[in-house]
Amino acid sequence: MTAESPLLLRHRLQWVAAAILLALVYAASLTVYGLSSNAIEDDAPFAIDDDVIMVLVTAKSLQPTVDRMQAEVTIAAGQDYLHANGDTLNRDITLLLVPSTSHEQIVFREGTAPTTFDTEFIANGNAAMWPFDRFEVNPMVVEAYEGLGAQRELVPTGVLLDGRVDGWKAKAEPVAVDTDISRNGTGVDVRLARTGGNLIYAGILLLMMTTLAVLAAFVALQTFRRKRAVDTDMLGWMAAMLFAVVPLRGILPGSPPIGSWVDIALTVWVVSTLVASLALFVFCWWRDSEPVKGT
Repeated sequence: MTAESPLLLRHRLQWVAAAILLALVYAASLTVYGLSSNAIEDDAPFAIDDDVIMVLVTAKSLQPTVDRMQAEVTIAAGQDYLHANGDTLNRDITLLLVPSTSHEQIVFREGTAPTTFDTEFIANGNAAMWPFDRFEVNPMVVEAYEGLGAQRELVPTGVLLDGRVDGWKAKAEPVAVDTDISRNGTGVDVRLARTGGNLIYAGILLLMMTTLAVLAAFVALQTFRRKRAVDTDMLGWMAAMLFAVVPLRGILPGSPPIGSWVDIALTVWVVSTLVASLALFVFCWWRDSEPVKGT
């Protein structure tokens, strides 16, 4: 049996190394995706003191372009605020939500079981910084009062944030706030950033767009330098790559608004490179192709 030549052995080692590198990159991307959780908090059980109203805020979605976070709000009342049956409230409970664009005040009536209300919080951020945009609800102030109108009195209040916001990783921390905003001077700072899975997917799509521009420029330059012959079939190929940029831009995760920094930093240059490559290839075709006889 003859021994392999050094050149063949080196090629095989290069292929093995490339396969190992690809497997490592693939495993790393899955690991990052798995570790990037959307959950605001874990689902651990919580206990409520008898004299406390626990406000449950369940995040549902985030609309970056309009700076809004949709959520559902309800309460879990301690025994002091419930009838003997343990299900219905024995007094009116009023919630104050800040900064909310809807249901700033929510009233849970005496004799009823607490229900769920949809509401919207103002989230501060800049969607044009996609995919590195960050949004904050700072501070989120949620307070509970017993009674109605001017006769209501502040009661001990706790806040529990839960839920999953698709494509976002959220974190909530208690913060001290101005007493003009909160009677008890406390609130919650909610911060949302895109998950690792979103960033990986965005990076792959942007790399694909860049690759299209590089390939088109390489073909056009090689043809211009007469390193390769003009092949008119390449015109259709270049035009197809130009039109491929539009759907790639359209499926970027989170649908970044037109004019985001990624458009100025990448999309415009990819399109410009593809158009310039196509124009250069057309010039090469005109320069190097034979004119039709008799014209």
